[in-house]
Amino acid sequence: MIIKDFDIKICKESVLNLIDCYEDSEIYDEVLEEYEEMLPEAYKKIEPAALLAFGSVEEFHLAEYEGESQEALFSITSVGSEISRWATELFAQGNYLGGMLADAMADDYLFQMDHLLSDTIIRLCRERKRGVIRRMEAPQDIPMAAQKKALEVTDGEALAGIHIKESFMYDPVKTTCQIYLLDENSDNFKIEHDCSKCPNLTCKLRHIPDFTMKVSSAGGSGGSEEVVVTITGKKDQTLMEVLKEHNIFLSAVCAGRGTCGKCRIRVLEGEVKPSAEDSRFFDEDEIRAGFRLACRAYASGDCTITLDCGQEEGFAVLTDFGEEAGRGKTLQAEDGNAGDYEGGRFGIATDIGTTTIAMQLVNLTSKRAVKTYTAMNRQRAYGADVISRIEASTNGKGNELKESIQEDLMSGIKDLTENGKILPERMVIGANTTMVHLLMGYPCETLGVFPFTPVNLEQITTDVKALCGKSANDFDGSFEVNIYPGISTYVGGDITAGMYALNFQNREKVSVLIDLGTNGEMAVGNKDKIYVASTAAGPAFEGGNITCGTGSIPGAVCKVEIHDGKAVTETIQDKPISGICGTGVVEITYGLLKEELIDETGLLDEEYFEDGFYLGEDAQGRTIGFYQKDVREIQLAKSAVRAGLETLILRYGIPYDEIETVYIAGGFGYQLDIKKAVGIGLLPKECEGKIEAVGNSCLKGAIAKLLEPDADEVIEKIRSVSEEIRLSNDKDFNEFYMDYMFFEED
Repeated sequence: MIIKDFDIKICKESVLNLIDCYEDSEIYDEVLEEYEEMLPEAYKKIEPAALLAFGSVEEFHLAEYEGESQEALFSITSVGSEISRWATELFAQGNYLGGMLADAMADDYLFQMDHLLSDTIIRLCRERKRGVIRRMEAPQDIPMAAQKKALEVTDGEALAGIHIKESFMYDPVKTTCQIYLLDENSDNFKIEHDCSKCPNLTCKLRHIPDFTMKVSSAGGSGGSEEVVVTITGKKDQTLMEVLKEHNIFLSAVCAGRGTCGKCRIRVLEGEVKPSAEDSRFFDEDEIRAGFRLACRAYASGDCTITLDCGQEEGFAVLTDFGEEAGRGKTLQAEDGNAGDYEGGRFGIATDIGTTTIAMQLVNLTSKRAVKTYTAMNRQRAYGADVISRIEASTNGKGNELKESIQEDLMSGIKDLTENGKILPERMVIGANTTMVHLLMGYPCETLGVFPFTPVNLEQITTDVKALCGKSANDFDGSFEVNIYPGISTYVGGDITAGMYALNFQNREKVSVLIDLGTNGEMAVGNKDKIYVASTAAGPAFEGGNITCGTGSIPGAVCKVEIHDGKAVTETIQDKPISGICGTGVVEITYGLLKEELIDETGLLDEEYFEDGFYLGEDAQGRTIGFYQKDVREIQLAKSAVRAGLETLILRYGIPYDEIETVYIAGGFGYQLDIKKAVGIGLLPKECEGKIEAVGNSCLKGAIAKLLEPDADEVIEKIRSVSEEIRLSNDKDFNEFYMDYMFFEED
């Protein structure tokens, strides 16, 4: 079938839009005059033709639709060669405006032809009792060779003088091809062009359709009260991007690259096609059941999803008093830290970690914490480590990252102050340099490239309204905020706060502080000289980059004993197994070494090399195991920390026996079995009896700064005697790093 009779009026607004000319443009009147002069001639030059014919696409092996009908309706639309020839002549004459207008008029006419054919396509398909399940265009949906097949099926060369080149491009150039895949549902017609799948990202007529997504927190299983929110997104956005836009944050250790497998969701209704990455983390049954990685999932239309098992619900966040799970805990008298709300003076101490946030309301008179608030740092949705956050900021996500931490802080402030009923005198924040830059909205470009120059390392004094922006609009009252000064780009105010809390400023003997988190900061020194460094430990100590890794949530494996090749596990809060947290990773590694199921190079026994070491099954029946890849991750992490420590001690020029205490800070260190950490080579044997877990040293430092009147002077003294040792190009560090990649033999 060929159709040549089209009643189309070229759209002035669309044509001018295609050449970026708008009513407020300086040359608008000039362009409009040229357009109106050219319009009559354009109609004469346009020779519309639409060709339609049924055929098969079986030869193109569309695996995505294997088992479905391979019947299709082929469509070719063209405006002929004269309009393109005219545009070329105008360009050759130097009339660039005329050439652009002629080209845009042809495009507008062609787009309108496509729209007007909809009724004819529906009629032809219904006559055959068929519907359309998908519109396909080459090359994004079907091979380019399909354009040759379309020309043959429609007899386009004989009927409309259309030719095809060896590259499978049509002549005339203003010719398009659409192939409609059919099925037996004659009420189903998906015939519109989907701009979200079109590779022409610069198209001026690009329109991304919205879709509606219902997000369930319990999957409707009835196990707990189901909470459903309805949000909207664009079809060219991943589901993770849509969730983030609506302040629903999933863990994204890999910054959304599809390599960590942590952003699991389950599709309950609607079409969300599996990605190549899904097959790496889910088996066939799970994919059929709707499991997807949110960072690689695109909705074809409206859908309903459930978030996978509340991945971070109940995440244990370390405060000055140990592990807290949940938010807004008020300390009771039996804790020995009760404070009096009535008539007191208050301050807020805050630790902004890369992974978590811990805040405490402190009674400045009694010098005791009254209430604690903990939460996940929702910036985790942009990546687990500071490098990922820096990259996200420099790629245009800086404002999103800033608003995310502003909202997190404001949630904590409102909780601690009962929505402003208690007005603190001030707040003190400790955080690493990257977290401070993201909070303040500083550019991060120079943080991630040599020579790694920060915008500001000095103490920052501001107020809560300025700091938290629009998140503080509905908060009554204001108070001063002090942000701890840092030492370098990768040794920030959190380490300064930790050293102040641990009294480095008064120590005669040398001590060591190691923050066993993602960034692996450490300090060696006393009141006269301090060396500091940061080493890229990565997120393995927090369950990141581990195949079945998770944060410190209920059900995470935290203790392991291995006997006769079988694992006996303990989980956080004795809940059913849900994954492996950082301490669990160390426990498993130590157990496998002790049982000689890992050799000194980190190679798993042949029995477990392919399928991993079995620990159990989670509530969905997924195997929780420890794999060869996971061994390599802990090797990299423990080697980075140990090599950094050895390099600092070497540079300081002090033997182990002259070190008084090795302080281990952070949530991972707080629960760490020191014997097992030494056993895998994370910490030196020579210091085993001197190692002390100190909890959240940054939060302790923030409290100390709230309470001590001379804190600023003392903190500056600590900074003045501190010197960073750069490890990235240090020969000794690199040698230590290779040495400690191996596991030590007892």
